[in-house]
Amino acid sequence: MSARKQSKKKQWVTSHPEPWFSTNELLEYLCISHEELNQQLQLFSEGIHFKLENPNDPSSQTLWRIDLVDELLCLPVPPLEKEAMFNAINNHITCNE
Repeated sequence: MSARKQSKKKQWVTSHPEPWFSTNELLEYLCISHEELNQQLQLFSEGIHFKLENPNDPSSQTLWRIDLVDELLCLPVPPLEKEAMFNAINNHITCNE
């Protein structure tokens, strides 16, 4: 990603006082589709990358931390490292001796 585009993204995020954004705002910011987001869902952790606007209403809109999602998706992470990160985030790491 070009430095200019990255700078523009950071300005967009920092110009919004609230850290949580709607799904449509996330998709617009990342320039991706709902399908592309759905393909990456296993990488995100509830409470860190996303949350429900109203936790008591399962049908309320999902809010996203654009900065954390962008950081996770835009890092050039090798596939095995990405899998290890996913397992660590979701506490799927086991230590067998």
